[in-house]
Order: sequence, then structure tokens, then C-alpha cells
Amino acid sequence: MSKSLIFRILGVGAIPKKLRPILDAEQIVVADEGMGGWLICKDVKGPKKRFIKSTQGFSGCLVVTKKRIVCFTYRKRQINIAVDDPKISKIFVGIPKEELLSVSFESSAFRDGWRGIMEFRFKTTKASEFRDVLRSFGAQPLTRADAMVRRAMPKSP
Repeated sequence: MSKSLIFRILGVGAIPKKLRPILDAEQIVVADEGMGGWLICKDVKGPKKRFIKSTQGFSGCLVVTKKRIVCFTYRKRQINIAVDDPKISKIFVGIPKEELLSVSFESSAFRDGWRGIMEFRFKTTKASEFRDVLRSFGAQPLTRADAMVRRAMPKSP
């Protein structure tokens, strides 16, 4: 799958240069950069933020090392979690379509004062590699039935 246009022109969505040596030292298991994708927010509320239903495109990277999972979109860190953190079991991962990786979670599990479902969809040829590695670290499988239930979940109080 081709890289996003903004990555090819400006390098936006690359693994940050300052972070690359640290990730290499942690032994990268699977990584991809310059991936186009979408951040989908469903009933997300946080300090000074509110998204009833929002979809935002991005160019980003996802890296899984033997120590952590890191995701950047437009040079902004979105996910940074140790693979031995028990919260990893709150992440749902699946492949809704070929070469499309879905990583979703309830935002309150990772950010105080937040609630609602956040989902990252990455267009990558490494979708099955990411899914398998994340599942081996404790992420939950996201099946089509799970996705339908999560969409129909009542709002948090």
C-alpha cells in the first residue's frame, strides 16, 4: 500500500527522528510509517474537548517494540503504553478490511477526565502483523459483532 501523500512530500507521519534510536534499542517487532488513516471519536468528552461523532484523517506511524506501543499522528503522540501495562487488555484490535488495522479503546482507561470510544484506523500492508503482535501482548480481538455492540453502547454517565 502506498504511503500518504503528505508523507511522501513532507515526511509527515514518519517515526520521530529523536525517538528512532530509543525504539531501535528497545528492539522493534513491527513498525510502519507514513500510513494514511482515520481517528474516529464516538461520544468522546474530555477537558475542553467534545466529539459526538468525529472522523479526522491523518498521516502517522505505529511502532511496537519489545517494551512499548507508540503511535504518532501528524507528529503528535497519541499512544505510548508499555507492553507489560495491564491497561493493554483495554485495547481492541482487528482487521475490518484487508490492509486496514483498527485499534480502539475507551478513552477513560488511558486519560483521566475523558470518556468515549476512540478508534484509529491505519491503512497498512502490515495489518495482520500488528494485530498478531498486539494480541500476543494482551490486546483484545475486535470482531465485527464486538464492533456493533461497541457502537450501540449507551453513553457513560
